[in-house]
Amino acid sequence: MGSESLVVSDYGIFIGKKSERVVLKKKKKIIKEVPFFKLKEILITTSAVSLSAALVHECAKAGIQIDFISYNGDHLAKLSSSAMLGTIKTRREQLFAYQDQRGVELAIAFAKGKIENQIVLLKYLAKYRKKKDQNLYSLIYDQIDRIKRISAELKEIEGQRVDEVREYILSVEGRAAKEYWQVVKEVLPDELDFPGRKTQGANDLVNSLLNYGYGILYSRVSSAILRAGLDQYAGFLHADRPGKPSLTLDLIEEFRQTVVDKTTIGLLNQGMKFELEQGRLEKESRKKLAKKILDRLKSKERYEGKKYRLEVILQRQARRAASFIRKDRAYSPFISGW
Repeated sequence: MGSESLVVSDYGIFIGKKSERVVLKKKKKIIKEVPFFKLKEILITTSAVSLSAALVHECAKAGIQIDFISYNGDHLAKLSSSAMLGTIKTRREQLFAYQDQRGVELAIAFAKGKIENQIVLLKYLAKYRKKKDQNLYSLIYDQIDRIKRISAELKEIEGQRVDEVREYILSVEGRAAKEYWQVVKEVLPDELDFPGRKTQGANDLVNSLLNYGYGILYSRVSSAILRAGLDQYAGFLHADRPGKPSLTLDLIEEFRQTVVDKTTIGLLNQGMKFELEQGRLEKESRKKLAKKILDRLKSKERYEGKKYRLEVILQRQARRAASFIRKDRAYSPFISGW
């Protein structure tokens, strides 16, 4: 399978198959062709697209997933080969793990990974302000100290089943996030007028970018979970709800800061222009951000003593979670370098 991601964000596009290639047409004119062997995934980020059954068949055979993401980053649907859902031993153990200590350990690990990566990103942001803005540098480290004190509470959480401790874990995670987003507000340019973190119904530029970036990352995390033989709807940190892929929401926590937050904050501080159209990201802005997020996934980070692309680390973490669930090995969250 290839490594290229095809992002379709324009209106009125037809996606079809011609010989061994994916073909994009607009008004019956071919505007792009990509060989199947080069493709890893197709990301469709607009509703005004049609695709052929022949394309879906070929993508299923080649292991190329097709993800539908809304303009505001909601993951709407995934088309993937049924062959990816073939393992059952891991899934059986995943359901048992919910009822024992494994579920508790995983939930704590996902929260710990998120908080540690928030601290790492704040240290990275502070590094560039030590000489330029001593007050901001000091403020960032004050907040890091607060987050560390909050995070230390995770070590004290004990329970036999994740249902007993989930509220405590989410309380720690939520308080740490509040401190983290206060710093992000301070480091972003004032003219952006970032109101603080909002998920649902956000119509400001910063939250729109973050939500859209998380939507792209989400499609990769859900793919990694499926490839590891896990059920994305049976999570630990996030409670079960109908139609809620809670394990995807669990694992994404370790990667939000490193992949999306760092990229988005960096682009905004460098002055890259993004536009909103009727309270949502316009087409070119979606295209620009998608490219940068996908590029970031190809950049390397240290992991288990070596350097790997982030997309590889993501897949390894999903497989590590599966191994832990099968009682084959320990699980520790991915923590980025700075």
